[in-house]
This record gives sequence, C-alpha cells and structure tokens, in this order.
Amino acid sequence: MKLAGKLILLFVLIVVAVTAISSHFTSRQFLANARERHEQIAESINSESKQDSFKKAISTGDNFYFQQVVHTISPHAIEVRWVWLENNMPGKYRPLAEEQIPMLRESDHSMSLMEESEDGTNSLLTYCPIESEGKKGAIELSSQLTGFEQSRSIWLFGLLTICASALLGIAAVMTAGVRWIARPLSQLTNKMQRVGEGDFEEDLHIESKDELGQLAVAVNQMCRKLKSQQDTIQQKSEQKIKTLEQLRHADRLKTVGQLAAGLAHEVGTPLNVVSGRASMIIADPNMAAEKIKANAQTIKTEADRISSIIQKLMDFARRSPMSMVNNDLKDVIVRAVDLIGPMARSQNIRIEMRLPEQPAMAKFDFNQMQQVMMNLIDNAVDATPAGSAVCVELVTRQDQWVLSVSDQGPGITGDDQRKIFEPFFTTKEVGAGTGLGLSIVHGIVEEHGGKIHFESAGQGTTFIIELPRE
Repeated sequence: MKLAGKLILLFVLIVVAVTAISSHFTSRQFLANARERHEQIAESINSESKQDSFKKAISTGDNFYFQQVVHTISPHAIEVRWVWLENNMPGKYRPLAEEQIPMLRESDHSMSLMEESEDGTNSLLTYCPIESEGKKGAIELSSQLTGFEQSRSIWLFGLLTICASALLGIAAVMTAGVRWIARPLSQLTNKMQRVGEGDFEEDLHIESKDELGQLAVAVNQMCRKLKSQQDTIQQKSEQKIKTLEQLRHADRLKTVGQLAAGLAHEVGTPLNVVSGRASMIIADPNMAAEKIKANAQTIKTEADRISSIIQKLMDFARRSPMSMVNNDLKDVIVRAVDLIGPMARSQNIRIEMRLPEQPAMAKFDFNQMQQVMMNLIDNAVDATPAGSAVCVELVTRQDQWVLSVSDQGPGITGDDQRKIFEPFFTTKEVGAGTGLGLSIVHGIVEEHGGKIHFESAGQGTTFIIELPRE
C-alpha cells in the first residue's frame, strides 16, 4: 500500500500543478485581453481628440460624449470620464489612481494600471493623456476585473476541492487497500519467503475471488508439487547415499581380503614368539623370577603388536558415519602404509614415505580418507614390478595439501586415461578388481572439497590429490 499511496499522491500533485498552471495562464490571458481592449480604445480616442466635438466635451466635462465614443468601439462594460492630472481637483475630475498623477503627467502615451478599490475589487485603469487649456488631463478608462476575480476564485476553489478529494481518496484507498491488497500481498510475500527457505507445508489462505485469490490458489498448488518433488528427490538422494556407502564399505572389505595374506604373516610371527616364550615358562618350573618376568614382558609386547594390527584392520573395515573434523594427513598415510606394508613386502616392493616434519592438519573424515590412500597405494603396489618402490609424498602448496602416490609400472594408455575414474572400469584381470576403487576415490575427494588427477607418460603413474588446508 505504500506504493499505491505514493502513486495516488503523485497523481494528485500532477493534477494540482496542471490546474494551477492552467488557471494562472487563464487569468493572465483575461487580463491581457482587457489591456488590449483598453489600448485599442486609447488609440481611437487619440484619433478623435482632434475633433471639435471632442474638444468641446473636454471643456464642458461631458462624459456622455466619451461614453458614446467608447461604446461605439467596444461593447464591453467600460466606464469613461475626463479627469485632470492636477492635484486637489474636485472629485468629478479626480483620477482614481490619484497617487500616480506625477507619473501620468510625465507620460505622453497611454498607460494602464491595476488599482484596488476600498471594497477589495480590482480594476484596470487606462489613461490617455491630452493637453487642454494649458493643463494636462486624460481620458480615464475603467474596467472592473470581476471575471479575473471569478477566475481566480474558481481555480482556488478547484484546487481546494482537488486536495480534499485527494485526501478522501487516499484515505479510502488506504482503508480498502489494506484489506483487499496489502494484507493478501503481505501473506503472499511471507509465503514466498518461506518457499525460498524450503518450507512448503502451510497453505496460503486468502478469502478472495479476484486475481490475488487465484494467485494464492496457484501458489498453494505449486507448493504441493514442489513438496512432492522434494520428498521424491530426498528419498532418491538417501537411497543413492545408502547405495554409495554400501559400495564404499564393500570396497573396504575387498581391500581387507587382499590384506589378509600379508597380515597373516605379520600376526604369525609375534604369535610364534608368544607360543615359544610361554612354552619356555611351562617347561622350566624352577625358572628364576626375573627370567619369567622377562618372558612375560616379551609375550605382552608381541600380544600388543598383534592387537594393534588387528585393531587397525578392524578400524578400516568398520562402517561409521561421516565425521568432518580436523585430522593429521600424516596419520592417515602412516596407518595406510602400515596395513598395506606386509602385502607389499611379500611382493618385494618398498613403500617410501616423504612427509613434512610438522603436522599436516586438514578437515576430513579419517576413515574415508584412509580408504582413499589404501586404494591408491594398493593400485600402485599392483602396478609396480618386484624390486621397485612406491613413493607416497605430502607437500604444502599455498593454501592446499598436495598428496601424491607414484608407482613404477607401465603407465596408463591413452584410451584408458579417459575412462580411469568411471565406475566398473578396471585394467586388472577378471576377478582381480571390481573397477570401483578409483571411482570411489574420486567421489570421496570431491566430497571433501578437493581435486584428484593423474600424470602418466610412458613409465610410471602418479595420482595427485589436492585438499584444502585447515
């Protein structure tokens, strides 16, 4: 309603301005026409002033003669009389504009003046100066400007009427507009704000059959459709996330299976130590207390080693909700190398780590980032020939951590490079891989606001991950 009130006020101001300007120019034109008539009469009087009858009328003060001359020229109501331009003249010959006598005496041409009478009426006075009997007199033409006064009164009254009507109109529009327009528009605005925030629940209630009511019905229908689509999208999104998490978990379990052989050796060695030391204690009942204590400490150390290996494997295989917190990327790399190290050593492959001395803090999910590293290192070990090494490097670059995993394998061919991150694409033998590893790695890195790409030109391949720093 603020806009409607402004528009109405602007319209009223324009109407008032147009009316005032029109009335002003009408009044000016009325006055100009009256002056023009007086000037025409003054010219005729000057031409008549040379006649004997005119001179006789001056000497006798016969105003009737002058009136006949004027009425012959103009039918308008114009009073005519002879006046002397002298001070202290009788009232019959005294000019109405007595204060202007000095100025009139000095003029040789007709002169028009505006004069206000005692009753407040304005008159247009025109004086035609004439020399007679050695004195200076003038024919005085007088026209009451009643039309001018009426015109001014009319336009003043019109302005007041317009202003009063405008005020009443604004009051009526504001009163009716609040009910018919402002409230429905406010409800529509609030509804659209809620829609923008994703709230489609509450219907819009506008008791009206006009366009605003129809708009409210359309908005309600739109919100119901959007709510239905939102529910459908949410269900599909939840199902997609669930399926993706299942695939990631299956990929972790696959990696656990691949690590089983190497971990069996890692666990078997400390178990043999534990068994041997326990047998020594059982075989010698008279073993000294200090020796028993030393054997027991060895058994505990090897048991802790077994527990640590199993715990790391269980942590990696466990399904857990995503948790984006500050972690150290170095811990992720070290744990991944610890798990894959036994398998790599069984194939006579070294894993070299080049890590910064300071902590490499970033916000990420520890388990998911460990899965990324396990996949990349596992693929690098598979591609690297025996006797060679896999290099894992972490460096900082501006506001990013750059993590790279390099192998010494045969590289990736041009055709395979275009499909390397596609789901179910693999270069391994049938049964050796699912083709989901790099696709899962790509998805996890992007979810963490990072980027992944690779470099492969002939010998060797390097996968590079860029993650935002803390």
